Amino acid sequence: MSESTQSPEDQKAAEDRKAAEEKKAAERSLPLPEAVRAVRLWAVTAFRAAPLLVVVQCVLSVLQAVTAPAQTYGVKLLVDGLTGRDSGTIGLGTAVILVGFAVSFVGMVVTGPIQDTTAERVAGRVYRDLLDVTVSIPSITHHEDPKVADRLELIREQAWRLGVSFEMLLFLVGIAANTVAVLGLLGSVHPVLLLLPVLGLGRVWSSYRNIRRVQDAVEEVAPRHRMIDRLIEISKDARNGLEVRVFGLRPVLVDRLARLHDEVFDIQATALRKGALLDGTVRAAFGLVYAAAIVWVLARARSGQVSAGDVVLLILVAPQVDQLAGGLAGNVYWMGEILRSFGRYDWLREYAARNSWSDSRTPAPPRLTEGITFRGVGFRYPGSEQATLHDVDLTLPAGSTVALVGENGAGKTTLVKLLARLYDPTTGSIRVDGTDLRDLDPAGWRSRISAGFQDFVKFQFTAREVVGIGDTDRMDDERAVAAAIRRGDAEAVVEKLPRGLETQLGKKFSDGVDLSGGQWQRLALARAFMRERTLVLLLDEPTAALDPEAEHVLFERFAQASRLAAAETGGVTILVSHRFSTVRMADLIVVMADGRVAEVGSHEELVALGGRYAELFQMQARAYR
Repeated sequence: MSESTQSPEDQKAAEDRKAAEEKKAAERSLPLPEAVRAVRLWAVTAFRAAPLLVVVQCVLSVLQAVTAPAQTYGVKLLVDGLTGRDSGTIGLGTAVILVGFAVSFVGMVVTGPIQDTTAERVAGRVYRDLLDVTVSIPSITHHEDPKVADRLELIREQAWRLGVSFEMLLFLVGIAANTVAVLGLLGSVHPVLLLLPVLGLGRVWSSYRNIRRVQDAVEEVAPRHRMIDRLIEISKDARNGLEVRVFGLRPVLVDRLARLHDEVFDIQATALRKGALLDGTVRAAFGLVYAAAIVWVLARARSGQVSAGDVVLLILVAPQVDQLAGGLAGNVYWMGEILRSFGRYDWLREYAARNSWSDSRTPAPPRLTEGITFRGVGFRYPGSEQATLHDVDLTLPAGSTVALVGENGAGKTTLVKLLARLYDPTTGSIRVDGTDLRDLDPAGWRSRISAGFQDFVKFQFTAREVVGIGDTDRMDDERAVAAAIRRGDAEAVVEKLPRGLETQLGKKFSDGVDLSGGQWQRLALARAFMRERTLVLLLDEPTAALDPEAEHVLFERFAQASRLAAAETGGVTILVSHRFSTVRMADLIVVMADGRVAEVGSHEELVALGGRYAELFQMQARAYR
């Protein structure tokens, strides 16, 4: 069937398969430069977390790793001395064996506590760095770009691997030291025996191939796992319980969950089956070759070409070589996973550096004198082919209160996000007193704005912190917090809390108090009032959970705050609301439709115009009547 005759579903399925294949090919292995960077980041992260402890642990790992080969060599010396080949080696061999026991004993006593402490510090450092790097990205594009979101999800899910990576780093240090010691012992018997560890690498290769299949399977099922997590969240979240039961969604949720689990099992089981076959074949071949080497050395001993001590050495080294290969084979999975996790971590750091907007260094103005202008602004969300805003030309005068109205999907919230510089326009520019917003320092600009949103965050902190974080520089200022609570009309909410502002909010805590939607919203509004002298106050349907009367009272307070901001900073207040009784109080009303500015003017001007605003206003007025 030609592409032109394929159904949309078939075309979408083909595109998804192609994208999955491209992703698998791209991530099949880390390119050498990326792998080197990942190893360097791995080592540097551990060293910066606890430099002295890391050095001590590395020294202990080396000593413990060479203890067994050293004692094996001591046994060889002892046997050669006892058999009369060289009686002078008895004392030296005994001393080496006893020192080995002492090192092993001290290592067992000291290593555990030090390693636990070091691993805890490394894990803490990793989690802090991940949080810092993620939050430091000034834009929120990475949350909504599907390709970036997929990688971030993997980083978050597998962050624990970075935290426990120090133990694997010590394992690698020990393996390196043990390998050198074992090679030295085998080479002392005969150079050809140096091939045994090389052949043992075949087990490592087979295990690596096995793990690559498993890793590819993990990557392939990652979207399914995310969907499984979402389905579980839907089923266990109390907020969803009503609709799940009213609409009888149990069979839908259970069937989809079962189907996704079956798909995950089939993909992973296939990968494990193929890997086990290869790994078993290579291990059998390695065992046969090693057995042949022991027979060969025995034959040389009978002819007097090597000593009895050499035979004993090879027999004792055989388990060590097998353990060395087995250790690498058994841990190649975790080494690969940790290496790839640090590769993703390195990618995140690079992504954060590329998207840090470090070129935006112009300080935000202390006050607005002209206002904010949009010139030809267009915007398309990441991963979307359709633009949300088209050629927006708009002027928001300094000191004005501006209302954005329009139907859902008209572009109002997108406009608000662009003003907060959560994104940059796809086309056109936004200018603040003539300066492109892209040139302003994003942190400095955001420190001069405040916001209240319909989809506000229910921070599960104390009530004081929930309000105070609206201005972190003053969150411990009791007067500032009290004033914000008063302006947000949240005094009644705080009065009902058992411990007032010190009450822990949120049901996830044993002593936490949950609030209604309206109570949470009043605290969110109070949080928006923490900053008093802002250049921009963004209010995106901040009273959606309140009744019209309460909204009217609060908007009067918004207006008062706007007048204060206008007088002191020339600040602009942006209000998004569907209630025209509130909107009409604004100095300027902007009507949005299909991502464009349809009408601009005061309430009276727009009603007299008889356009879209007048139609919506009359429609709502009739509904209230």
